[in-house]
Amino acid sequence: MEKRMKNAGITGLYWGRFNPPHKGHVQLINKILKEVGRLIIAIGSAEFRDTKRNPFGGNERKAMMEVYLREEKLSPKRVKVIAVPDGTSFSSAIRNIFASCSPFDVLYTDKAAIISLIRKKVKIKRFRRKGTVSSTQIRDAIAAGTTWEHLTGRSVARLIKGYNGVERIKKAYGRPQ
Repeated sequence: MEKRMKNAGITGLYWGRFNPPHKGHVQLINKILKEVGRLIIAIGSAEFRDTKRNPFGGNERKAMMEVYLREEKLSPKRVKVIAVPDGTSFSSAIRNIFASCSPFDVLYTDKAAIISLIRKKVKIKRFRRKGTVSSTQIRDAIAAGTTWEHLTGRSVARLIKGYNGVERIKKAYGRPQ
């Protein structure tokens, strides 16, 4: 018989751009799932695409995250992924988060600006980035034509290629394709 989770009634929200999702994100998601019963992954900056900082649109990143979570055998019953537009400021982005997401108890972020704006609404769990993997590192490697696939899941690498992501990133970086 399955043991009841101590924190089964707690919902967490992990907010980021995930452009693209990588192994560091999944490590943090696994850590968060030890603290909460349900997790909402909010894909921020959903309205942006085809730029150096945001080569993939919100729905593309949502699909990448969902296939990566399946690849890692993380339960869709416990994790929900949504794409959320930023709006024109951090304040409007926070309003969009609360309007788009089901209620949550704890916000996981590493952004000081978000923490200062949201502090009174929910509990905040600030995390520090660990390791060397970042979405910027992946985008830089793709633009430079060096290996990057090992930094993310196989399913995400396939989707990046399927979305013509290598070409799109090189174009956004002003590199020949």
